[in-house]
Amino acid sequence: MKKSEREGKTSGIGGKKVTRRSFLKGVGTVGLGLAATSALGNVASAQQRGPVKISLWTWENPQQRPWIDKRVKQYIEKNKNVQVDFQWFTFTDLGKKVAVGYATGTAPDGFSTGTWLMPTWLTRNMIAPLEVKQLGYASLDAFKKDYPEAFIAGAVKNDKLYGYPIWFYGFLNYLNTNHFKSAGLNPERDQPKTWEELGEIAKKLAIKKGDKFERQGFKFAMHAAMWTMIQFNPILRQCGGNWFDKEGKCTLNSEAGVRAMTIRASIIRKYRAEDPADTIATNPLPMMDFLQEKTAMFCTHVIPPPAVKSQNEKMAAGGYYLPVQMPGVDPNKRYATAYGFNFVINVNASKEKQEVLHDLYRFVMSDLIDCWKDTKPFTPARKSGWADDPQVKSFPNLDEIIRTRDTGVLLPETPVYNELADIVHQAVQKVTLNNADIKKTLDEATALVDKATEEFKSKKS
Repeated sequence: MKKSEREGKTSGIGGKKVTRRSFLKGVGTVGLGLAATSALGNVASAQQRGPVKISLWTWENPQQRPWIDKRVKQYIEKNKNVQVDFQWFTFTDLGKKVAVGYATGTAPDGFSTGTWLMPTWLTRNMIAPLEVKQLGYASLDAFKKDYPEAFIAGAVKNDKLYGYPIWFYGFLNYLNTNHFKSAGLNPERDQPKTWEELGEIAKKLAIKKGDKFERQGFKFAMHAAMWTMIQFNPILRQCGGNWFDKEGKCTLNSEAGVRAMTIRASIIRKYRAEDPADTIATNPLPMMDFLQEKTAMFCTHVIPPPAVKSQNEKMAAGGYYLPVQMPGVDPNKRYATAYGFNFVINVNASKEKQEVLHDLYRFVMSDLIDCWKDTKPFTPARKSGWADDPQVKSFPNLDEIIRTRDTGVLLPETPVYNELADIVHQAVQKVTLNNADIKKTLDEATALVDKATEEFKSKKS
């Protein structure tokens, strides 16, 4: 490492610089994961600086990655003295490559990360705090007011900002309006507001011949641990539960946890409106069962119209799908999981590179109308500066899409998130596929999560 790159490094949340040795000791074999408002004024320029080269890594996505790539190229065109080594990988590979990079001293200067992985970087002091004034805000309070509460909860620690938000969105319950009408239901009036209503309506919508469904009434995703977490998280919170207590012990097997898992399994066990083993979902298109009209309702992030058209031209042309808020234990408190993506800065990046990354990040997110045009219907994290534009307001059901973003709850904040997700996914499989006892299954899962937490602590100490 050059001397210029060793100087001016910023310490992480714990006040320590990250070295190869400390990283390897802290991480061990733990997997790292999936892997400007109008008031901001003119975007700052890096033209006055000397030549500088930075590296930026992000994830592959058919809409979002090309837009970031476009904005990075525009930044380079405006700032001839800056070179950006921009690379992208799948979620899983991105996490692995960043982890290896920290261990070998080859990590990128900046990278994008899921909000659920922020604790992974923060507890290991791997990312640097950001300067809100360099991002165009007068103060941290001004910044906080411009973003959803769930995002702020994960990005701001000890009155310091660690993640610059890109996109942030919540899950919705998608209804096939033709299925509703054929069952004598009004999709607007009869949309399920509670989990009990969801079960009863799913039962009416389901069509079965013998032991096999021709159409399931509602489906939970079963294809990936991440989706299991996103869908179970709000049920647990609505039941009054938490993932961990103040001492960091897992509380999944609490009374609230048992109630939440009972609700999760009720569509299968009580209402008999779903077969968890009968699915055509894939990682690229987790909502395939809904798009192919094999289920009347499905919980998912907002679906891009091109994705609908690619799988069901009739549904796309007829527009017979409707996103509504997820049910709640209390019909007046309906909310889902909200999650998104941040730009972060490597704590080991030089001061000069950190300044350029602030400038680059601010530039990338300075034109949210362009962002919306290229990446809709994925909502930018920022509240102001885009949603009132006529080009945006005309999008169908925009209010519902923004509402689920703004009212959503964060995924559990833990440095062993990946382990937690795998354990919960396995527990859900046991309960839904094997009809396992809920309390016993959650007791076993809780013990495994606590074991993973202790292993992390022992490696970190």
